[in-house]
Amino acid sequence: MHTFLRLNKSSTAAAALLMLFSTAAQAQATLKRIAERGQITIGHRESSVPFSYFDDKKQAAGYSIELCMKVVDEVKKKLGKDIKVGFVPITTANRIPQITGGAIDMECGTTTITLGRMEQVDFSMPFWITGTQLVVPKKSRVAQVEDLKGKTVGVLQGSSNERALQRLSQEKGLNLKFNYVKDYAEGFLSLETNRIDALAGDGTPISVFAATKARKPAELAVVGRLLTTDPYGVMLQRGDPDFRLLVNRALAKAFESGEAEKLVIKHFTPTGIKPSPDLQALYRAQALPD
Repeated sequence: MHTFLRLNKSSTAAAALLMLFSTAAQAQATLKRIAERGQITIGHRESSVPFSYFDDKKQAAGYSIELCMKVVDEVKKKLGKDIKVGFVPITTANRIPQITGGAIDMECGTTTITLGRMEQVDFSMPFWITGTQLVVPKKSRVAQVEDLKGKTVGVLQGSSNERALQRLSQEKGLNLKFNYVKDYAEGFLSLETNRIDALAGDGTPISVFAATKARKPAELAVVGRLLTTDPYGVMLQRGDPDFRLLVNRALAKAFESGEAEKLVIKHFTPTGIKPSPDLQALYRAQALPD
């Protein structure tokens, strides 16, 4: 009996150690992988203006992309050599598998840091704060989510916006119907062609998209209170603290030097959005010393 217990405990400990080593091996050392390939691969969104999107030349562009290029500079410095930068377009549905499978080294878009996602991936320190809001036709007179009872809402599948709306629908008996869209471009098209009654998304990007990319921006309105608090981070493979430290070091330098705020002004001023006091406080708090 006692021998069995000792063996069982030993087996359990061995299994735990095996899982630990397997996780570390699976994650690999991201820097080692980048050095061997001579390339860092960045996942980006196609239409999350002005964070991460294809520009007119079909090149990855945006605030998140430029912040991640600060990380690339830090990687080059660490490795002591130049490296190529590859870009892979990703979606809400495939972004986590792309990271966990090693197809991309980091995701630079509009991904909210959540505890649930941390079970599968890691994140950098936050670089933006927003929250779930709604964009609707002005003529609809929808002011809050409660005004959408029984109506159809467009959401990105697997997003924090979807989870927030599902929870509110159940709690408040709204009986919302959900129409899943690939990205904001598809979502706005669905809204403008009356296939959905509202589009739910992160307040900042949907406000910018409505103002700059919508076919008839004067006919749309971003409405309602913030339904969630969504901090964005650079998504990374889980189990590689050394690479996460490098990413955070690059971001902290950008926050401390004022480069991050300059990028905000560059990418957001044309859309009418200015750095909020909350964002400025976030940058000050994360301008960590080396």
